[in-house]
Amino acid sequence: MARNKWIHAFVIVCTTYFAVCIAWTSPASGQKRILTKRASAQSVADGEMKKGTIAIVGSGAVGCYYGARLWETKEYHVKFLMRGDHFTVSKEKGLNVTSVAGDIFIPPEELLVYDSVGSMGKVDWVILSLKSTSIEATASLIRPLLHETSRVIAIMNGLVDDDIVRYLEDQSQDDEPLLTRCAAVYGGMAFLCSNRKSPGHVDHSYAGKLTASLSRSSNIFIDMNVHKEAIISLWKSTRGFEFSYDENLVRARWLKNLWNLPFNGISVAMNGITVDTIVGDPGLRKLALKVMDETAQIANSDLAYRGYSEDDYLGVEEVSGNTV
Repeated sequence: MARNKWIHAFVIVCTTYFAVCIAWTSPASGQKRILTKRASAQSVADGEMKKGTIAIVGSGAVGCYYGARLWETKEYHVKFLMRGDHFTVSKEKGLNVTSVAGDIFIPPEELLVYDSVGSMGKVDWVILSLKSTSIEATASLIRPLLHETSRVIAIMNGLVDDDIVRYLEDQSQDDEPLLTRCAAVYGGMAFLCSNRKSPGHVDHSYAGKLTASLSRSSNIFIDMNVHKEAIISLWKSTRGFEFSYDENLVRARWLKNLWNLPFNGISVAMNGITVDTIVGDPGLRKLALKVMDETAQIANSDLAYRGYSEDDYLGVEEVSGNTV
């Protein structure tokens, strides 16, 4: 009797198995599998289309580092504008970013690299990382990339933000900057030690903190928090550095100048010596602190002229010996 029950159960299992096999191999089932695969492929394609687009204009040591960090999140289509050998080598061999915070390699088949802004198309974000001496070229470089909801981040040294808007909008130096060609322009301050070692290779050796502040908004926006939330969201998935948002762009620019003015100036005057040499030499260190003090005094005068309160002034903590 037990044996008959066992045989009966075995027959049921086999019957079920063959029924499943028949259903799996039937034309209708095959059609369902094809449709499922197509739906999956379409879902991936839709995801790719929904990715934000970013143009790196000024793909040197700074632009390539932050652009590569955005690329590795897989959340964006990152397009790099390059020139000369840097473009040729990167296009052929890929972009190699060595970093103390983790290396990144963008293979050539995945690297979106261009030698002309005209072929890049409109983008959601422009990261402008040019030398400040190239500021007059900003308009011709970024105008072709913009639509009314694009945003621009100028990761550049100096108090350049109003001038960038004026050049972008063809306004004179006497005009109050008025932004109409895109949604917003931000100032970006990079506390980063990064160098382009060779064409297609950037090396990041120290620090990396990026601070951004809103410079100008298009008048189609009433709530400025929209821009703050947008830029925080842009960087939220990146690794290898800290991102922070500062409500006061002028103060943030002057804080960066506390580093740039003493160390860049002394380095150039002393035939390119490095920061560690300046800090390690008692005389040069004293000179650097003196330049910092003078920079803070100028900064506070500028902040006062612009109507900021003393609470926004650069204080002793920014120019003390601990800063260096």
